[in-house]
Amino acid sequence: MSDDKTTIKVTVLDEPFRLRSAADSEYTRDVAAHVDRTLRQLRSTAPTLEPFQTAVLGAMEITDALLQARRAGAENLADAVARVRGLEADLDGALAETAGLAGKAVADKKKSRRK
Repeated sequence: MSDDKTTIKVTVLDEPFRLRSAADSEYTRDVAAHVDRTLRQLRSTAPTLEPFQTAVLGAMEITDALLQARRAGAENLADAVARVRGLEADLDGALAETAGLAGKAVADKKKSRRK
């Protein structure tokens, strides 16, 4: 069985890490850079935090952003579904009206032929 994971070197808060990941190397580096930025920002606002506290608060901050993005995505999806359903109803109405007009035109044509 092949192992599709690669080892990637990253640095977070000046600490080197070797990560094995199936994700693209550039993506893994981007994730590590995001974690590093978040933790550095926490450290700059609260320099007395212990490393574990910094890591936990950073994880909470990143998770909060993730959950907010998921919630916003779900709300956007619900809005899009409602708009599509509204457009579908408008289209159904327009098609029914068009079909009614076409049916009336055919009936009028038949009447004019009979005369």
